[in-house]
Amino acid sequence: MLAAAGTLAAEQGLHALTLDKVAERAGLTKGALQYHFKSRQGLIEALYEQVISEAQSRMDAHRRADQGEPEGAPARAYLRGADDDTQGVGRIDVLRVLTAHSLSDATVRQRYLPVLREWMTPDPLPLAWAARAMICRLAADGLWISRLIGYDDVIGDELMAEIRRQLEQLTTSQGAGTQLDDGRAQS
Repeated sequence: MLAAAGTLAAEQGLHALTLDKVAERAGLTKGALQYHFKSRQGLIEALYEQVISEAQSRMDAHRRADQGEPEGAPARAYLRGADDDTQGVGRIDVLRVLTAHSLSDATVRQRYLPVLREWMTPDPLPLAWAARAMICRLAADGLWISRLIGYDDVIGDELMAEIRRQLEQLTTSQGAGTQLDDGRAQS
């Protein structure tokens, strides 16, 4: 049901998402769909919940697989999760529609703001290192948005790989050279 809703939203936009159309796409009766989703709004909220859950799962998996130093691991997980290509082209289309919707609907933004704030919580590190880790998160958001907009391919694979490598390096203690707690580089 959610796959049918996501595909329909990606193809025609969220405005075209009706219970009748989703039921037809899923090969169900409207009543069967309404058993699970009482309203169009409930269906849209379920799509958001699914996307957030998938993003959290990706970040958790990257965090568990991280072989680097524990400090900076949350930022690396965020960076890797945002850059995870396992989402597939169809999923990117769904994300594009939901992101556009969330940017134009203050109620949606407010509902999911606590989750986003949690993901953006600064790492408990010395100031200069915490700042580098936050720069990585913000850059990851930029890379993610560039993929949604569809212009990430102009960067080129080699340059993109180097950008990712440098961002990952910034999440480590050696990321920008050894730093003193006040942010000054040691000589």
